[in-house]
Amino acid sequence: MRKSTDKLMKVTILCSGFGLGFYTPGLLLQAGLRRLGVDTAIHVFENVLPESARLKVDKSRKAYHDNFAVALMSQKVPQDMRNSLDLAAMEVLLNQWMEEDRRYFICLSGHWMYVLEEYRKRREPESVHVDIVYMDSTPSPSWKNLAKHNPRFADGCGEMTFFENDKNRVSHYIDVPAVEYVPFEARQSRLFVHGGGWGMGTYRDKVGRLEEAGWELDLLLYDQDQPDEQRDSIRYFQMDPQWRTWQRNEAGEHTFPPFGEVKKGEKTVYQVGPDYHNMLDQACRVQAIVSKPGGGSLTDSFATATPLIMLEPFGVHEKHNADLWERLGLGMRYDTWIQTYDGSAQILEDMHRRIVELRSRTPRYIESYVNSIQMPAGSPGMEQGS
Repeated sequence: MRKSTDKLMKVTILCSGFGLGFYTPGLLLQAGLRRLGVDTAIHVFENVLPESARLKVDKSRKAYHDNFAVALMSQKVPQDMRNSLDLAAMEVLLNQWMEEDRRYFICLSGHWMYVLEEYRKRREPESVHVDIVYMDSTPSPSWKNLAKHNPRFADGCGEMTFFENDKNRVSHYIDVPAVEYVPFEARQSRLFVHGGGWGMGTYRDKVGRLEEAGWELDLLLYDQDQPDEQRDSIRYFQMDPQWRTWQRNEAGEHTFPPFGEVKKGEKTVYQVGPDYHNMLDQACRVQAIVSKPGGGSLTDSFATATPLIMLEPFGVHEKHNADLWERLGLGMRYDTWIQTYDGSAQILEDMHRRIVELRSRTPRYIESYVNSIQMPAGSPGMEQGS
């Protein structure tokens, strides 16, 4: 790979706050590109929506956390996001891109494609290089809805699916070198239990059974959730309930979620990691992650070599994620693990070793992407994982 990236244009990463699985991977990409000297910018889709729409996102998050059935039902309601855009905010953004001659885009959410389509109309379309990154093994709702309105939305774009259900493989992954690699034998006999970015699903229902199986737990709380009766076997963690994906910090940057341990009688101290979500510091030290099988959880599982024990999926795309992870031997459905293996650690160690081995021969996406925009098509330079 060429050492100099001086001639690279700024890479614009387009995220969405509809789920952390379409947000934190974008920040991981930004951190990786910056390590290679590439200038970047992050934009979050909610900032081209009116304030009323952001309030609706907040209400939806609470409703989905409180009732998983409501969350599942929401996926059946078709959405055309063109009708929700704040046209004035979009105009400001497009003018900024024009002034800064933005040419390179990585898009994590289908909602952004309308904005990119408009941007292409304002300049030579061939000068705009869009790479679509699909975070799930089959299309998630934002991409499905987009395809209904515009079946050819990906024309002229690069497309990357990290977790390929149809090809039964992990094609690339997001490397997070700042996170410590902890061998399985050095890990604590604990599980990290959570419900994804919005705290959805049946994760808290499993606590009693997991304790019966002899596990100590790290449990993620959401919004106004309170710890159960304090006991030594459970540690509680939380993301700052006041933080929102569409907010920027004092430096004008989008950040990873502020994260801290909740201790009885103490004020929770939230910390923001510069290169990764601090949740990964928990994930890399436990023997498994117990969560629904979202693309963000698969990303965390692979980056930290931590097996995924998978709860009920949020929609068809997450079911396919679970199918793939199980076929590859990188995770297992919760019911299978409990009923067939009685919550055993031995099978987790086997899965950990499979992740480590597979990761060692899987290309790292960030290096591959930088090579693709520096070198002519077909040039060598795909960097393998570690």
